[in-house]
Amino acid sequence: MKAKTELLLYRLLWLAEKPMNKPYHNLEQSFEGWAYRNGLLNQIHQLERQGWLESRHDPASGKRLHRLTEAGRNLVLDGRDPEKSWSRDWDRKWRLFLFDIPESQRSMRRQLNRTLAKAGCGCLQGSVWIAPCTPQQIEKLVESDDPDCTHLLMLHADSKGLKVDAKMVEGAWDFEKINTAHRALQTILDRYPDVVRSYSREALAVWTAEENAATRAFLQIDPLLPSVLLPKGYEAKKIWKKRRTILGRAARLAASLAE
Repeated sequence: MKAKTELLLYRLLWLAEKPMNKPYHNLEQSFEGWAYRNGLLNQIHQLERQGWLESRHDPASGKRLHRLTEAGRNLVLDGRDPEKSWSRDWDRKWRLFLFDIPESQRSMRRQLNRTLAKAGCGCLQGSVWIAPCTPQQIEKLVESDDPDCTHLLMLHADSKGLKVDAKMVEGAWDFEKINTAHRALQTILDRYPDVVRSYSREALAVWTAEENAATRAFLQIDPLLPSVLLPKGYEAKKIWKKRRTILGRAARLAASLAE
């Protein structure tokens, strides 16, 4: 995806994060001015055709209103929605993913490890990975007829209680590293008042790129476990809430700078 198109989707996500009663937002005024100056109006129509953006006509104002589709939101967030993940119910069954790949096929082993990690699974030891639910991409692998996927086996194991669950979480994921990524995002969020004081498109663009990179960095390593499994000291939920508030303000600032 081109950088300009990614930026457009990300700005639309800002509007989605902004507390508003109406789920559709007007691109025909200041936001469209910003899109026009950046050569993005064609991308808006293309995003609609691809199913990442949808629009409707507002009879009251005569304007065209837009919003991200669920597919568009998933695309911007790399298919991961923290709030939905934290709030989901857990059936108290662990999914265990096991594989037996010979040393002569190290590249296949590395690729499978990367796939499991990217899906939010945690490594208990060696070739044993766990997750509290079955990630969609892993489910497809398990059910695949691809001969390279026959090495992967999925088992279900009942929870043995909160203490055992906590030990499994501690052993499978590096939450010290995860919290470090969260704090890096918080540091960038804390710099937002400087962007407001500068009141410049350039400063907002730099801050946007940094915030986007930091958000993606923590989404890549955080398993986004159901709340019942989150360890003590987990910082992401309060930081994500703060992020929603600041991105709402950033959406208004971006619109003001586009006028």
